[in-house]
Amino acid sequence: IVPTIKDVDDNINIIKIGAEYKHDIVNIEVEQRWEFTDLETVRTEKNFDEGLPNTNNAKVIDEKDTFYESSQTTVKLNKTINKKLRLTGGYRYIKIDNDSETILRTLNSSGAINPGGFRKNWFDADSDSDVNSHLWNLNVLAKPIKDLTVQGFLRLKNIHRDSVSTFSNDTSPPFDNSADERHDITARTNNTTFGEGIRVAYKRIPRIAPYFEAEWQQGDIEIKEKESLSGFFQRDTDRDYDKQIYTVGMGFYPFKKFSGSVQYRKVVKKNEYDDDLDTESPTGIDPGGYSAFIDKQDFDTDIYTTRLTAHPINSITTTFRYEYRAQEIDSKMDGLSRELAHVDMQTFSGSVTITPFSNLFITSMVMHQNLRVKTRARNDQAAPTRAFEGDSTTFVNTAIFALNEKTEFSADYQASLTGNYDENNINDLGLPLEHDYTIQTLTLGVRHKIRKNTTLWSKYSLYDYDESHIADIDDYTEHLLAFGGEIRFR
Repeated sequence: IVPTIKDVDDNINIIKIGAEYKHDIVNIEVEQRWEFTDLETVRTEKNFDEGLPNTNNAKVIDEKDTFYESSQTTVKLNKTINKKLRLTGGYRYIKIDNDSETILRTLNSSGAINPGGFRKNWFDADSDSDVNSHLWNLNVLAKPIKDLTVQGFLRLKNIHRDSVSTFSNDTSPPFDNSADERHDITARTNNTTFGEGIRVAYKRIPRIAPYFEAEWQQGDIEIKEKESLSGFFQRDTDRDYDKQIYTVGMGFYPFKKFSGSVQYRKVVKKNEYDDDLDTESPTGIDPGGYSAFIDKQDFDTDIYTTRLTAHPINSITTTFRYEYRAQEIDSKMDGLSRELAHVDMQTFSGSVTITPFSNLFITSMVMHQNLRVKTRARNDQAAPTRAFEGDSTTFVNTAIFALNEKTEFSADYQASLTGNYDENNINDLGLPLEHDYTIQTLTLGVRHKIRKNTTLWSKYSLYDYDESHIADIDDYTEHLLAFGGEIRFR
C-alpha cells in the first residue's frame, strides 16, 4: 500500500489562562489550558506490485475522523528560604479524551469493493481512549558553601489509560459496512513511577567545572488487554522496573573564546514481567502469548559525549558535538534461551551561528548518525537475524530578520537523508527491512505586532518526500499555508 493523495481538514482550538500570586510565605502560579482538535483525513492509495500498477487491488481509500480534547491544570510553588536555600514544587493534572472512527476499503480497477484475501475492508465504528495523568514534584536548590551547588528532587507520577475499540470486517456481500466479523478490544494501563535525584556542581577550580548527577526511578505498570472473537485473547501483566542513571562530567574554559565539555553517563534499567493471566501458550518455537511472553529484559547503556564551542569573532559562534552510545539488551522469554542484542550509535554534529547585524540571525547545523544493531535472535530455525547498519544525515538552516521592532521575517530549510538500503538488501534473511529516503522542508514566515500584547503571523511550508528505490512510487509533496494571531493578557 503506497500513499498518493491525502486530504486533511484540521480544526484546532487552544485556550490558555493563568494567574500568579506573590506572597512572603510562598509564590503561587496557576495555569489552565484546554485544547480541542477535530481532524478529518481521506487518504487515497494506488497499489503497485514491483513498481507496476495492481489491477485487482487498484486502490485503497482510508477515511478517518478523530476528535481530541484535553485539559491541563498546572500549579507551581516556589519559596526562597535564604541566600543558600530555595524550594520549588508543583502539581500537574492532564485529562485527555480521544475518539476516532475509521473506514478502510480496497477497490478493484472498475471501482467496486474487492473482498477477501489480504485486502483491507473493515471499519472501526468506535475507538475511545481516556488518559488521566498526575504529576507531583519537589525541588531543592542549596549552596552550602561558596562555589558548591547541590540540587535534589523528588517526583511522583501516575498515568492511567483506558481504551475501547470495535473493529469490524466487511467480508461478505453486499459490502455495506456491515459487521460480518467483529473484534472488541479493551485495554487498561496504570503506570506509577517514583523518582529521586541529586546533582552536585563545583566551580572553585580555575577554568574547570566538574559535576556529578545521580537519578533513580522505580515503577510499576499494570497492563490489562482483552480481545473477544473466535480467537479469544486476554492478558493481565504486572511489570516492575528499576532504572538508575549516573553522570559525571566537567566543563572547561582554557581560553576566553573557547570552551568545551566532556561527559560519561551510565544507564541501567531492569524490567520484570509477571503475567497473572495469559490465554496464549507456547507451541514449538513460537513463544505464544504475544505480546505477553517476556519474563525479564535488562538494558545496560554507556554514553560518551564531548562538546567544543569557539567564538573566533564576536559575530560568529561554532559548535562541534560527538556522542557514542553502546547498549546491551538481555532478554528472557517463555520457552526460549536468553537473547542478547548489541546496539551502538555514533553521532557527529556541527553548527555555525552568524549575527552580522543586530537584526539578522543566521544559523546552520549538520548532523550525521551511524547506527549498528547485532543480535543472536533468529528469523527462523536455520537463519540468524542479520546485522543492521544504517546512516542518516540531517541539515538545518535558519535565518531570522527583524525589519523593525514590530515586524520579523523568518526562513527555515531542513533536509534528512538516509543511507541504509544498499548495505541491507531487502532479499536477505532476517529483519529489519528498511529503505533510503530524502525529506526536505522549507518554511517561510512573518510576524507583525499590531499592539503591545497582540501579534499576527503567517507561514508557508513546502514538504517533499523522495525515495530512491521501488520506482519512486512513494514520492509525494505537501503544501501548508497558515495564518494566526496571539493575544497576551498580563
